[in-house]
Amino acid sequence: MPPRWQGQPKRWRVQGKAADGLTVTLGRYDTEEEANRECARLLEEGLYREVRTTPIPPAPDPVPPQ
Repeated sequence: MPPRWQGQPKRWRVQGKAADGLTVTLGRYDTEEEANRECARLLEEGLYREVRTTPIPPAPDPVPPQ
C-alpha cells in the first residue's frame, strides 16, 4: 500500500497561544518568508498571543527491517 501522504514536508510553522492558554499551530509553510508573512498578519489580527515562527525539525529516517 503506498503512503497516504506524498510530497515534500513543510519546514516552518506558525504557533500561538489561544485565549484559554493552549498553544496551537496556526499553519505550516514551505518557506520562512511565507511563515513570517502569516505571523505578521496574525499579530495584526490580535486573536492569539505569543505568535511566533519556528522551524519544523526533519523526521528521523525509518529503521530498516532486519
